[in-house]
Amino acid sequence: MAIFGYVGFLGASLGAALVLYLGLTKIKLI
Repeated sequence: MAIFGYVGFLGASLGAALVLYLGLTKIKLI
């Protein structure tokens, strides 16, 4: 169970980082 929780947390962190990265690149493109 702890492993699934860790994977979920890691996935959420990666998702947030990806959204931030895409947002910054879009701002730079504009």
